[in-house]
Amino acid sequence: MPPPPVPPPRQRVHNTRLATGALSSPPNAGSSRPSANAGGSGEEKGKGKERGKEGQGESPAALAVLRGCTIFVDVRTEEGDDAGALFVDMLRGLGAKMATRVGSRCTHVVYKNGLMSTLTRWRLLKEPRPLVVGIAWVVECAEQLTRVDEAKFMVNLDMANVAGVNKVRSLPHLLRSCETGY
Repeated sequence: MPPPPVPPPRQRVHNTRLATGALSSPPNAGSSRPSANAGGSGEEKGKGKERGKEGQGESPAALAVLRGCTIFVDVRTEEGDDAGALFVDMLRGLGAKMATRVGSRCTHVVYKNGLMSTLTRWRLLKEPRPLVVGIAWVVECAEQLTRVDEAKFMVNLDMANVAGVNKVRSLPHLLRSCETGY
């Protein structure tokens, strides 16, 4: 009796837990669909390849731009919803490793309207702490295809906006507190 057939190896998909606890996975991760170029005429394949290369402008060296950086992303909308997935994807494309929480192994924290817990964890770290930069640093690195100096993009955490904390919720609430004295 012949040995049982060996199933093909599964493609590894690396997920990153964002500040919200939600998993962020690379685009097409876990997608079982064949690519658009598979199973077409030779002409379609050629067009697809050219179209794919046209707008990317990435070289193998571009994927190592942020190699050696371990980055935690805490980016939120004004309402407090997680908006970091785009930046996680950009950073991965530049060769950075993503951290699931702020810790001593982080080299950078990308922060905008993030959670209070991110600030607390960062403040509890011993020196040298990770550099806290804004989203503009990620965009600039992606545009320049190089690791840009972080000094212009540092975030002052004393003045940082925290998701949902520094907002005035309603004007009637303020009026009532003025009328009653507390």
